Amino acid sequence: MGPLARWLISMDGWRSAMLVLGEVVWLVIIPTALFVREPPVSTTAASHADTDGADGRELTVAQALRSPQFAALALTYFACCAAHSGPIFNMVTNAIDHGVAAMAAVTVLSVASLASLSGKIICGLVADRVGAQRTLLAGLALQAGAVSLYLFTSELAGFYAVALVFGFAYGGVMPLYAILVREYFGARIMGTAFGAVALVSTLGMAMGPLAGGWLHDAFGSYFWLFLGSFGIGLGAVAIAFTFRAPDGVTAALTSPSVAH
Repeated sequence: MGPLARWLISMDGWRSAMLVLGEVVWLVIIPTALFVREPPVSTTAASHADTDGADGRELTVAQALRSPQFAALALTYFACCAAHSGPIFNMVTNAIDHGVAAMAAVTVLSVASLASLSGKIICGLVADRVGAQRTLLAGLALQAGAVSLYLFTSELAGFYAVALVFGFAYGGVMPLYAILVREYFGARIMGTAFGAVALVSTLGMAMGPLAGGWLHDAFGSYFWLFLGSFGIGLGAVAIAFTFRAPDGVTAALTSPSVAH
């Protein structure tokens, strides 16, 4: 979509490009969403649902929102999004500032997006085996490290390499928050609890591009954006280290091997 948008803008301006992309949503994405169906409920799944309701993990919405686990998850998600949103939204213009042609700079964003897709799949598989918290910690650390590499990158090949690592990291951590919400607060209120956590994260997502653009305009480069994003990314790692399971979570989740 990045190269397509760049080509549409070069042909007839950004207004026409936005119109075409909006029509793509109407004609492709919304009709495709109509094919989403509830999966058939098997006997095993029903048994697991009954067990979830009986093991003491189900909290009320008020209990979940007042818990330290909610605060830790929300703050981590906030810092995670604040750390990667600035680099994502300014990735293309940063490359252009270093002399990369506009179309080539857009393909850097495409590389990051493809790496993000692979990160979601691979980190999900890893989380199923070693736990969501451990995978999240590793992903957040990788994300912070990848952001710091932008401080030393100025060539197109380097931008592609950093985009691969950075995209994999920020894509990989995103699904893990839903898993942790499910583990900590149970399935019954997962929609509400995750919606509240995501609301806080959206504030971080909105802050990053605004702060990054202001820093660029004030200092003439993206150096302070990447340095600040790196620091916020380390903060997300530090907060994630504080995760502990709420009272009433099953022994499987509180065992030392999972370290929730």
